[in-house]
Amino acid sequence: MRKIIRPLLFCVLLGSSAQAEDLTNATQIEITRSWSQEPAGWTWPMDISVPPPKRMPDGGFPVCVLLHGADTPGTSLLGGFRSVLPDHALVAPTGYLLGWNICREPSEAPDTDMVRELIEIIQDFDNVNPNAIRILGYSNGAALAHRVYIENDNPGIDAVVTTVSQLADIQHRDGGYHGPSGDPDETANFCGYDQPIVPPTSRRYLNICNENDPVIPYAGGFSPTSEIGYLEARLSAFRVARAKGYDGDPILGDGVEIGTSDVFKYEYPGGDVIHLRGFEFHGLNSTQEDFIGDFLSTWPSDEESCVGDFNQDDRIDGGDLGLMFAGWGSADFDLNGDETTDGADLGLMLNAWGSCP
Repeated sequence: MRKIIRPLLFCVLLGSSAQAEDLTNATQIEITRSWSQEPAGWTWPMDISVPPPKRMPDGGFPVCVLLHGADTPGTSLLGGFRSVLPDHALVAPTGYLLGWNICREPSEAPDTDMVRELIEIIQDFDNVNPNAIRILGYSNGAALAHRVYIENDNPGIDAVVTTVSQLADIQHRDGGYHGPSGDPDETANFCGYDQPIVPPTSRRYLNICNENDPVIPYAGGFSPTSEIGYLEARLSAFRVARAKGYDGDPILGDGVEIGTSDVFKYEYPGGDVIHLRGFEFHGLNSTQEDFIGDFLSTWPSDEESCVGDFNQDDRIDGGDLGLMFAGWGSADFDLNGDETTDGADLGLMLNAWGSCP
């Protein structure tokens, strides 16, 4: 059993990369920090579930960090998502006072620092794919997942899933993302989220919200529960797509129904930004959960890891751009699946410009 200890405000990792081990159900990860509420230090509880070794894909297990909703522990998500993500290792921390520090929560814990350290620790295990770290948040945990999406620049985070909460206006306003320049401050405008941030554009993003949610208003506006305002859910996904290079109109209307499930999909070109609209109140139904499983378990493939590298030289540069222009209007260099090489494909190429991962 490996025990990892991160005491107070500095980091100590027992063992080195030469002594790296596998992540297992028995692994103990301890991250301890001190702040005003806990001057002597407090350690986030961690629950871990790893599939049998025979299920490990090439390159190691993808890992999904599960961030629970308010007033529930990490184990509340761990059991349910074991069947949804059978090929993932799952790590579920529990927040201080069973919550995450976004703005007006009782907790003032440095949760984004904890998640940053947690990801770095996870990436050190032998049986983990360090480039397939996924973040999944529910409700209050979705707000923290949005903070990670915006504020954490670790290139190993390749997908973020936020459920029953869209972007809040403290996190996205005036056409851009924001994070707090210090600790969140409920007495300040927009809770102190005053620092403009440009997050990485390579991550996939899935958001699931329900039109009849009594806690977070699908149509946007102020929530008495969290005491902050939210973007309209479909427009929230559009803002993510726009920041990733999409230059078209927002996808609104009824969306595309998934079977006869009463769950509707809004998918942006390339499939790396998707919003689901449902009617499950402040929860998830089986269709939404299955979609999460498909979304995280079928991407990325090795062939898709370097979008636009047409000449296969492990770079996206002028050589690939020349090939795209030579095939302009045809389906030969289509990247977004619409069978036409055009400006949308050029945008995807330019977003991935440079060396391949």
